[in-house]
Amino acid sequence: MSAPETPSRVVRATTVAAVVVVAAVAAVVSFAHMREVADRAGEAWRAWLLPLSVDGLVVAASMVLLTRRRAGLAAGWLPWAALLGGVGASLAANVAAAEPTATARVVAAWPALAFAVAFELLLQQRRMPAADPAGEVAEPVAEDPPTPHPVGESMSPVDATPVGEVDPMAARIAELTSAARAEGRQVGRRTVARELGVTEYRAGRLLARTNTNGTTGGRP
Repeated sequence: MSAPETPSRVVRATTVAAVVVVAAVAAVVSFAHMREVADRAGEAWRAWLLPLSVDGLVVAASMVLLTRRRAGLAAGWLPWAALLGGVGASLAANVAAAEPTATARVVAAWPALAFAVAFELLLQQRRMPAADPAGEVAEPVAEDPPTPHPVGESMSPVDATPVGEVDPMAARIAELTSAARAEGRQVGRRTVARELGVTEYRAGRLLARTNTNGTTGGRP
């Protein structure tokens, strides 16, 4: 099965630009609606600040969710509660600013929903991995921890394999590379990661180390 195609830089840039425009327009309209409602409530000059606290909460909660997801941590209930609370408050304020008709309320509710969805789409674009020059997808994953060895055992400066011993991973990479050469192709980090059961980041390091040692002629 072929690997999924990674969007080009032009496609990603166009997508990000479109999402930013939608989010900006929705934010401006939503801000005006919320300021109007706050002004009606007698907040005076503070009516200009309250919309920022609502949309700012949505942005802050989304960024916390993104950060925790990248760190491999559970989202937790507080960021989700803040996100849903901010979207709910924005939606309620926008509806309250509309004329008392069903059509007007639907139209007024749209900017709040559009802003929340557009910002989430923007974060999804930030989470997407980019293709490296070899065509493999580089993902922001942590490197595997080194394998412990007895104290005093001679170690190679490149990895955790004792000097003088055959690295089984390097030997397997050599086999994969030889088979690929026979078929007129090259081995990438995704194939190595799948065959060895390691992360793609670790697979790239293994490929680079093997190339440096002259074991294979592939590229990461």
